[in-house]
Amino acid sequence: MKLSFKNLFFIQKEMFTVEKQLEHEKHHKKIAWVYFASMALGFWLIANPLTFNYEQPLMVWNDIIVGVLLVLFSYLALKPYNLWAQWAIIFLGIWLFIAPLLFHVRESTAYLLDFFIGTLAITFGIIIARQPGIKLFAQPGPSIPQGWSYNPSSWSQRIPVIFLAWLGFFIARYMGAFQMEMISTVWDPFFGDGTRNVLNSKVSESFPVSDAALGAFSYILDVLFGYAGGTHRWRTMPWVVLIFAILIIPLGVVSITLIILQPLSVGSWCSLCLASASISLIMIPFTIDEAMATIQMMIQQKKKGNSLWRILWFGSTMDDGDHKDKEEPEVVLKVTMKSMVHDLLLRPWNLVLITLIAIWIMVSPSALQFSGSLADSNHLIGALIITFTIISMSEVARTLRFINILFAIWIAISPFIYGFDQPEVMWNGIIAGVIIIAVVFPKGIIEDERGGFAKYVK
Repeated sequence: MKLSFKNLFFIQKEMFTVEKQLEHEKHHKKIAWVYFASMALGFWLIANPLTFNYEQPLMVWNDIIVGVLLVLFSYLALKPYNLWAQWAIIFLGIWLFIAPLLFHVRESTAYLLDFFIGTLAITFGIIIARQPGIKLFAQPGPSIPQGWSYNPSSWSQRIPVIFLAWLGFFIARYMGAFQMEMISTVWDPFFGDGTRNVLNSKVSESFPVSDAALGAFSYILDVLFGYAGGTHRWRTMPWVVLIFAILIIPLGVVSITLIILQPLSVGSWCSLCLASASISLIMIPFTIDEAMATIQMMIQQKKKGNSLWRILWFGSTMDDGDHKDKEEPEVVLKVTMKSMVHDLLLRPWNLVLITLIAIWIMVSPSALQFSGSLADSNHLIGALIITFTIISMSEVARTLRFINILFAIWIAISPFIYGFDQPEVMWNGIIAGVIIIAVVFPKGIIEDERGGFAKYVK
């Protein structure tokens, strides 16, 4: 069957075998309760403006219209082959995240309720009910990719990212509430008014919406996409895995950009911004391997003549791989904690050292009391070294550590280029650069196998 954009949402029953139809209808009957729950969310949304006396007309009409649509689409989604209606519920949930930002809502009740109902709508639509129509297209296959020693979609791999995303969401939401004038003060444990200065800066105000609230929206999507799908999702739900990776990796880059802009453009540091950026960076190494497994599977199936478009939306299978039993829910957290501790102990000592040196490079202008172009350079290069070093802590991305050689050379020669004649500043750059180059070469322990990708880990 040729899968077009149109029949991705508008599925005809006759397109599938009787066995697939029965499997799909059985699954739909099992999870039909979620659409009744979604109807309740719609009625809840309709009642909100009247109950809480919204002041902004746009939010009043938004909640009433979206509520009506949620009830309507949930009713239509009760028919198993109305995939378009099942998808519409998910998109309405996403809209409820965006609407308060676009309408610049200042009412905390409207903001929180739309976020909460949007989260529930997406949870019902794609986490509990799973991807609409997945039973019609899902193929049997291995749990562990061919040539791999572990399952990159296992819950023990995803729980750390979900936990970090929740933490980042609460931090970003707090800052967003300040920017949207829902609260009048914002806390900063280390830099006094630093957080207030950054959140009220021209850089933040240049965004059409609150950049912190936009970060909260991104984090909640990380959470939802982290939950979505089972332990086979690396091959059954490629679009979920790839969007999950796109949300996390660019977010880390954006966060480090904000760190760079703080001392350069604002002249202040922001403790909460630094915490959010650190969370975003730490999430990246946990995400790369699952995306790599999905890409490997898609390339393999493309070489066999299968449609990448069809594989992207409904997955495929692999000829080989390990078929292991599913993780038992009662032992997932125990396994996750042991895995996190084990992975932490495996982090190469040289990358940890380089990260500490990069932090020193960033704070050295304050410690050694120099400013100007060299100080700006140290802030920029230190942040970039931290970014690439943390990413390269993932075994999949270990080769990226060699980019730090270029940064180290610049750190060593930049005092001479900018004409600084203070001995302590010159020796600071030289020593930091030399140490980074000297320790960057050890690869560290590569414990897991990842099929054909192993040859690229140097």
